[in-house]
Amino acid sequence: MTICTSGDKYCSYIAFDAYNYFIEHGTHKHIFKEKEIEVHYCDLTEDNVFGWCEQCDDDSWLVTIHNDLQITEHFKTLFHEFQHIIQDIYGIKCDVVRETEAYQIEGTMYNEMCDSRQTVH
Repeated sequence: MTICTSGDKYCSYIAFDAYNYFIEHGTHKHIFKEKEIEVHYCDLTEDNVFGWCEQCDDDSWLVTIHNDLQITEHFKTLFHEFQHIIQDIYGIKCDVVRETEAYQIEGTMYNEMCDSRQTVH
């Protein structure tokens, strides 16, 4: 399917970049790329979070991201939320498992992405 962005789009290119990296390097890329994802940027200051995701139906998700994140946290938050989408697809409901796995994936994918880009230059 696809990814699209809405809301405060000042950094929507990061959403596309993270999505493409997740598809190319994620362990469940074949399933993930079949889904429709909207990344919505807005002020989440009062919510005290960087982001969250909501499943809209069997094939689409809304990922809400804080519109004022540093680039590192922006990528990590997107990878974290993308992992929650994978967990939704597989029916993983346990909050402890979901968060532990998502935090692990966000750091691993971000570090791997940075390492791969340093070796290219």
